[in-house]
Amino acid sequence: MNIGQKNKKTERRTKKAFTLTLAVAIAFIGVLPVVMAHCPLCTGATIVGVGVTRSLGFDDSIVGVFVGGMIVSTALWFNNILKKKNMGAKGNEKLRILSLIILTSVLTLLTFYYAGLFGRGNSFRIFGIESILIGSLSGGVLSLGASFYSNYLKNKNGGKTLFNYQTMIISLVVLIINAGLFALIL
Repeated sequence: MNIGQKNKKTERRTKKAFTLTLAVAIAFIGVLPVVMAHCPLCTGATIVGVGVTRSLGFDDSIVGVFVGGMIVSTALWFNNILKKKNMGAKGNEKLRILSLIILTSVLTLLTFYYAGLFGRGNSFRIFGIESILIGSLSGGVLSLGASFYSNYLKNKNGGKTLFNYQTMIISLVVLIINAGLFALIL
């Protein structure tokens, strides 16, 4: 198989993975009628953003920053669903969130692996580690921190947000700054 055929095969896999992920996100939007801080619309928008940046040829670490944000957003969204259905009323909430983040990470990264976005043939590495993984870790940690910071601001303000879409805006600003730093460094 020559390089052109391999690229076409990888491109087809990428499109299939993106289409499947987008279809799942749209299905979640249709199933859940309640709008939450980490809603299906936000998660779906993040997934679409990852697909767009990847198709525009941005570095994998920059794309990874937004993948990390999507992973944390999805995990927090599932956590809100569990709380609303009283499935997580007892137990350690931080442990539940960590478990959901790990589960979402594994599912997302397995999808990327089988789509051919990273693996043995990928030469996009930072210190020998896949650059999309470095970006995902960075984006995930900062997105989680932004969520906790937004909750801190909300609690400090008597349970009210300082402005509409506070968590989403803080997270997006942090992710954009993080991606900009990767773009400058790499």
